[in-house]
Amino acid sequence: MDEDRETYWMKVHHSYTGEVVLAACDRDLLGKRLRVSDGFEVLVSESFYMGRLAKWEEVKSLIAQVTIVNLVGNSVVARAINDGLVPERACRDVGGVKHVQIMRY
Repeated sequence: MDEDRETYWMKVHHSYTGEVVLAACDRDLLGKRLRVSDGFEVLVSESFYMGRLAKWEEVKSLIAQVTIVNLVGNSVVARAINDGLVPERACRDVGGVKHVQIMRY
């Protein structure tokens, strides 16, 4: 897929404590369950990630504005690493898929 045309699901959440959370995931992961180990899996939840489809530049812009970022997906995490937004060592593997969280204080 052409990187300039690639889109991601993203949703912005506002917490009662004033945090602004950006949740973004690779388009093909929405609604999938990522198996971590026997009896444990992670759901890429529609209620958490599905707000609207956005190109990388918009996701990147929001990353700079929010207090908490939650990214899941090999593509979206690779873009964040390549653009210097997160160090690769901060990323984790969840059922074969990259995941990272960023918190600003």
